[in-house]
Amino acid sequence: MTSPTFPVNPPLAGVGAPAPKRAPTGIRNMVLSLLGDVGLPVAAYFVAELLGASAYRSLLAGTVVAALRMSWVAIRERRLDVFASFLLVLFGAGFILTFVTGDVRFVLAKDATTSATAGLVFLGSCIIDRPLAYYAAKRFAGPAGREEFDASAGTPIMRKRWYRVSLVWGAGLLTDAGLRIACIYLLAPGIAANVSQALMVTAYTVLIGYTIYTARTNAHTDHD
Repeated sequence: MTSPTFPVNPPLAGVGAPAPKRAPTGIRNMVLSLLGDVGLPVAAYFVAELLGASAYRSLLAGTVVAALRMSWVAIRERRLDVFASFLLVLFGAGFILTFVTGDVRFVLAKDATTSATAGLVFLGSCIIDRPLAYYAAKRFAGPAGREEFDASAGTPIMRKRWYRVSLVWGAGLLTDAGLRIACIYLLAPGIAANVSQALMVTAYTVLIGYTIYTARTNAHTDHD
């Protein structure tokens, strides 16, 4: 397994927009992204385990599915931006390390380290003019919503939102990584692998729920 992409952006792109009907599309895009980036690799892991594969081979199955998913997205979009490049570098390093050893704890620690690295990048990006959440939102706004996104991206309320979401995602990913690392060394390898998947799904579900909730709250505030 590897850490999935970070779909913080669909609801961000529609915050403050004059047409509230865009919000459901953004939420739908976020759910679909979560199912693809988190659900498919986790499902591959548990299916492999149910078929009798070892914990290591099950984790490997999840990693391969994640690689296929990312390759398909890259081919479909045919472009690289700041956010996509960050994801590819992060995933590529973890993918290579997955094949270095057959030790389950090593693979799990690698996954947790990947999440921690992503969290640090989210937090570190808050010291620059455009935090990572901005590039994520811009990427998922898509061609149809790019004009609207560009029109609102520089407003004070949106700039504040980029930083707040980046901080929350950074802190959330670091917390997830810390809990997963603790499980790796406190639990038996097989149990740790299952708990690690559950923690990852929980962390991303909570973070995405936070993003959706705040997007709706801000949208209602703007319209009021």
